Amino acid sequence: MRVIPQVRVARGPRMACPRRSLLQNGIRRIKQIPDELKIWMDEHEYESVAQMIGSMSQQHCAEPAAFERANYMKMLASYQPIN
Repeated sequence: MRVIPQVRVARGPRMACPRRSLLQNGIRRIKQIPDELKIWMDEHEYESVAQMIGSMSQQHCAEPAAFERANYMKMLASYQPIN
């Protein structure tokens, strides 16, 4: 399975997050992202970014309560207090 390093497409409802990759690798990285995203989508049988975002929606989850719990647990695990 191919993973697109440091590029999270569906972080929010319609948000792409390549900022870390761009900061680490420079602006030239922006030309590689669409090609890598297309390869990953083909490997996972997604036809569009909209389809990918929709498939990760709580509305399309078999168990919406489990989806919500998992997101809450992920949020708790990533908590970092502000000093």
